[in-house]
Amino acid sequence: MNTKKKRHLALATDGGTSAVAPRVNPSFSRVGIRAPKLSHLVAERLRAMIAAGELRPGDTLPSEAELLRQFNVSRPIMREALRVLEAESLIRLGRGARAGAMLLTPSILTAAKYGGLYLATQGTTLGEIHQVRTLLEPSLAASLASRTKKDLVKDLEDWSNVQREALSRKDYAGAISAVNQFHQCMGKHSENSALRLLAGMLNDISAAAYPRLLLSRPNQKAIWERTEQSIEAHAQFVKLITAGKAVQVETFWRKYMQDTADFLVKNSLANLPVDIPRSPD
Repeated sequence: MNTKKKRHLALATDGGTSAVAPRVNPSFSRVGIRAPKLSHLVAERLRAMIAAGELRPGDTLPSEAELLRQFNVSRPIMREALRVLEAESLIRLGRGARAGAMLLTPSILTAAKYGGLYLATQGTTLGEIHQVRTLLEPSLAASLASRTKKDLVKDLEDWSNVQREALSRKDYAGAISAVNQFHQCMGKHSENSALRLLAGMLNDISAAAYPRLLLSRPNQKAIWERTEQSIEAHAQFVKLITAGKAVQVETFWRKYMQDTADFLVKNSLANLPVDIPRSPD
């Protein structure tokens, strides 16, 4: 880590008291307001530095001894702060006190886990998630078609081919997974980071519920047929994207998403509760 980053990492002190530990107004304690834990304030400071770009993915934090010196906190507090960031998938801890923690790229999957947990506690259904995706994805599709790039087309073609290969093996679980990856690929190529986040989160949350579709024995034949229809629709979508037909792409994708919504309702799958996305094995 360069000198500038080390300087930013050090916290200002006032009268020998670490700036991480704010003075607490006694009146707050009387009304039951608790001061934040010191470890959480350390984690918050590091998190803010990541958001500001002062610490970047791939950077290595200083050793534990150096962090203790710079933050002027105890070893247990620093270790707890780093565990908080590790639980948020913002860092990967090294082995031993001398090994610095590696900064990781914040991921959409991590955001989806928190979002999925919230939605699960609200009783949100797969149908409700799909309803929001139907509002977002047609506009996303149109924006992709208006600025078609070779890497976008290649990625979509690759996932379309994976779908067909899985289908040829009668591997419907693999085909459904590839269908979800096709949607994820669309969001990944959006130039709008907010749209990329929302589309990616909703797709991850939907994908987490899809394995239960495979266990729905009364609907298995319908699910296989819908999977085949989705694969055909995705192949047609790639052709429209390649041609740069933004208006046609938006209309086509909205109909495709609505057809999927109708399928979920018809087969009593729209009321499936959402699940929390899991990290790939």
